[in-house]
Amino acid sequence: MEPTAPFEVNLRDYLHVFGRRKGTILFAVFVIVVVVLTSTLLQTPTYQATASVVLRPSSAESLLNPSSNVASNFAANVQTEVAVVTSGPVKQAVRAQLGLTPNVSVASVGTTNVIAISADSTVPENAAIIANSYADNYINFRRNQDLNGALAAESQIQTRIADLQTQVEKLNNQLRTDPKSQATITPQIDSLVTQEGTFKQQLGQLQVAAALTSGDAQVVNAAAIPSTPVKPRPVRYLLLAIIAGLVLGVGAAFSVDFLDDSLKSTEELERAIGFLPTAAAIPRVSNWRTKDVPMLVSLTEPQSPAAESYRTLRTAIQFAALDRPMRTLQVTSPSAGEGKTTTLANLGVALAQGGHRVIITCCDLRRPRLHEFFGLDNTVGFTSVYMGNVPIQAALRTVPGVDGLRLLASGPLPLHPSDILASARAAEVFAALQSEADIVLIDSPPVLPVADAAILSQLADATLLVVTAGSTTRSQVINAVEALRQVDAPLFAAVVNGASAQWAYGEPYKYYRYDAGPRRRWDLGQRRRRVGSEPSTPERVDV
Repeated sequence: MEPTAPFEVNLRDYLHVFGRRKGTILFAVFVIVVVVLTSTLLQTPTYQATASVVLRPSSAESLLNPSSNVASNFAANVQTEVAVVTSGPVKQAVRAQLGLTPNVSVASVGTTNVIAISADSTVPENAAIIANSYADNYINFRRNQDLNGALAAESQIQTRIADLQTQVEKLNNQLRTDPKSQATITPQIDSLVTQEGTFKQQLGQLQVAAALTSGDAQVVNAAAIPSTPVKPRPVRYLLLAIIAGLVLGVGAAFSVDFLDDSLKSTEELERAIGFLPTAAAIPRVSNWRTKDVPMLVSLTEPQSPAAESYRTLRTAIQFAALDRPMRTLQVTSPSAGEGKTTTLANLGVALAQGGHRVIITCCDLRRPRLHEFFGLDNTVGFTSVYMGNVPIQAALRTVPGVDGLRLLASGPLPLHPSDILASARAAEVFAALQSEADIVLIDSPPVLPVADAAILSQLADATLLVVTAGSTTRSQVINAVEALRQVDAPLFAAVVNGASAQWAYGEPYKYYRYDAGPRRRWDLGQRRRRVGSEPSTPERVDV
């Protein structure tokens, strides 16, 4: 088998994934949004109140250590005070005040000496009460600490003063007993008295500071009763849900598309089997709801895009017949359900409308369905002629409403279809059919399940492979083509059924309107390169 074209992914391929899987993406967004909004609506609103407290260094420590940089050291230990707010003594005081110990969040404000105490509650008033209670009890705790520190500092200073007084008293006694030592003792007494005066001054300042102390912490912003909840936030949650849904949806879309081996377009088909051209891309018929009920869109909706695509296929066959004989054309598919019979029936109508004598033959001797498209019975047909029970002229049925189109149904189903199709008698039947028409279209069983298609390819001048976009997998196409090439089947082209109306070769479909007048406007399809150039009004080509 010839090597296939390398698979290169470009931006257009990603855009195609978005187009093909937009349902998956939208579904993911919808689910995430519904879940988030539902949970949001079920949540009880939560309110938050915040009290701000500014911290200062201890006055007692500043008085005791005037030479040290207490303020700088305190700024470095604000995080310690943050932990003190939720310490045991403060919580016990809050419990004594409120009867419970609710949790709060405490954090420093930037690099300042301000801490923020935040409380959450489903009741706005309670949130403010809790935050203010923690702030007040923390300040009281700090005040008690400072008072205790001031008392300890007073005790130390008084002890130093008492020691100095004792030393002065000793020196005075010594001076009284030894007046001659006045020159050396008097300076010592003066120094001690000076130190005593300094300590007494510090003691006075400390007592005043202790009387005025506020705990070296002060509320700068008391917690106010909040008016709007902090949770839930529907708008923010909705935006986050949409973003999360898009991310999950796109991820799921690419995952599904990566795991999906089915062919989506003519471009992917030619990537899988680069040597086999695509003769036509047949778009979906939107109003064909029940696939079990046959529908001939070439007759029921002759102006539709699908009918125009079948005329495109007819044109491709006519131009191909200029270089190779094509009196017998086999239509098959890799597996069942690809639309080969639908393609053959509509192609037969299109060829007959183009002025050709056409015979469509059902050689699917296992699951015949071709006669149902024209409302004819299957009592006589190919097997009847094969057995010699009915002459070929009697077995051929004229298709009502389509001049030049006749049907040879399958006839009674045999026990061994492959043996019949491989016999010399089958070749004689096809030779007789060729003498009765310009072109014979053979409805063949699918390639992969049975060997019938490979056998029939030996009796045909060309083989047309029908695949379905979004259904036929890449491996099925490759295996089917390989099976046909092993028997030297005259592969002509491929047809893509169910092609997207928006994207075929990366461009939107553009259809010509089909005029039934004396001159017809021919659409040579999207791949004009196969015929070199497009003549303005080609003459009818006999096939």
